Amino acid sequence: MKKLFFLILTINIFASDTITMSWLKQQPNSIAKDFYIWRYLDQNITPTQALEACKQINTLNNKLFFRYISKSNDDTLKDYTSCVKSKTKDLINKKPYCIEAGLSVYDATKLTKNNLNKIINKVDNEYPLLSKKLKILNSPIPFNTLEMSDSETFFNTFNQVGGKYRVKYFNQYFSLSTFKKLRDKKEFEQTIKLIVTNLKMNKAQISLLNLTPEELSYRAVFHLAINAIRHKKEDLALIYLENAYKKAYYKMQKDNITFWQYKLTNNKKYLDILASSWDINLYSLYANNIVKKDLNNIIFNIEQEKIDKTNIFDTTIPFNWLRVLKDSKKMNDKKLSKYNNLFTTKDTLGHLAFVKERYDRYKNSYYVTPFNQYIDDLTKDKQSLIYAIARQESRFIPTSISSAYAMGVMQIMPFLSKAIAKQLKENYNIDNQLNPKVNLKYASHHLKFLEKRLNHPLFIAYAYNGGIGFTKRLLKSELFKKGKYEPYLSMELLPYDETKKYGKKVLTNYFVYQNHINKQEKVSFNKLLNIVN
Repeated sequence: MKKLFFLILTINIFASDTITMSWLKQQPNSIAKDFYIWRYLDQNITPTQALEACKQINTLNNKLFFRYISKSNDDTLKDYTSCVKSKTKDLINKKPYCIEAGLSVYDATKLTKNNLNKIINKVDNEYPLLSKKLKILNSPIPFNTLEMSDSETFFNTFNQVGGKYRVKYFNQYFSLSTFKKLRDKKEFEQTIKLIVTNLKMNKAQISLLNLTPEELSYRAVFHLAINAIRHKKEDLALIYLENAYKKAYYKMQKDNITFWQYKLTNNKKYLDILASSWDINLYSLYANNIVKKDLNNIIFNIEQEKIDKTNIFDTTIPFNWLRVLKDSKKMNDKKLSKYNNLFTTKDTLGHLAFVKERYDRYKNSYYVTPFNQYIDDLTKDKQSLIYAIARQESRFIPTSISSAYAMGVMQIMPFLSKAIAKQLKENYNIDNQLNPKVNLKYASHHLKFLEKRLNHPLFIAYAYNGGIGFTKRLLKSELFKKGKYEPYLSMELLPYDETKKYGKKVLTNYFVYQNHINKQEKVSFNKLLNIVN
């Protein structure tokens, strides 16, 4: 009876645009629930109802926070929000608490010296950290003041000012004593990355060559290795890489390091290690392409059990998948048998592949092709690209909802799906994005827009994740030009970690799918990676 009651509640919400408090209370705490709370807060509700909804939030973010405040009758919160949303020029005449709430270090770099002085005088007593950051920006030689600052002030300034300001004022030779002061702090990892991935920070990059890898994190040391490679210090890079390998946790990270060890030494032992990797990634594919080794742990087809009409998994309800995610963290034979008997329809092929990969402890990689009925009219290349992105975005789970509230198989953001609906002249219903047919149609439309402007799957992946504006700026920079270690070196120098990782994974998926789907026109690995200008 309890299961039936839950099912009725769930059906009711998905049959209506209105989200009710009684329905929300029945759902498990999760990102998916937060997404529906976010939508609930956009409805015609009272401040009391808004507060009741907020008490159920699993992870508070700005999306939820600002929607709650718009419904709240709390004047203090409304005042705070006004401060946060104020234009920089308007903050100058605000009270100290408002300046502290609304003024970022990046925005402060746009202020004149005179206005900086006014703000410093206002906040000096109540907000000493903000005052110290602003005094660095306002000093005659900001770099000298930065080096003399304490580590907290250093990181809160250097890591937040923005790339152009960083190049103009902080691209200097740092003293070793400054780096020693910073090296045991976790924020130093970000500082190193910001220096290495900004090609114009050449003086600061040279200073990094004096750092030893001890006490630094894997990511920090790996960026030091990339920096050494850029500055033609291959022997130093190898020292960094050896240290980074010991600190790396994921197989992909270790393979990435091994790839660079091979590139720098041309020693076949590294190539053999890569070719034997169980992880399917850009670097193991690179090695297998050279040694001509067949990969035996890529699985394209899964035989599903016969459909049991009394036990069909409902793929339209996000909370159903969340229960599977939780239950499948520790897989065993009994659970595998259960899911084999549950995921029996075409729409659950991705679900089954996911739990089987967990059962196999990721030693096998499943490249399934669900929802082919919705994209079979597209070219083989386009199908490969869609599958490559969908596998990375959602693992083909139609009801996936991200922490940013991207939705569906292709993880389309609500603002984008709404814009696409307008372009297609369709009535917009946000819940339709959990329908794979609709979601794939909208994603195909968006990819068509990107393909007209970008000439390679890697760049399309960057744009899909980081935006077309970011990608165009990237291609106008010094990256992806001809060079000894290209395009691999440029792929390491992306400023956004998420987009960098995403691009590599999508390109890997694309190579696998393209050669599986388009068997008559297989693409070579070297041809695929021939992307420098």
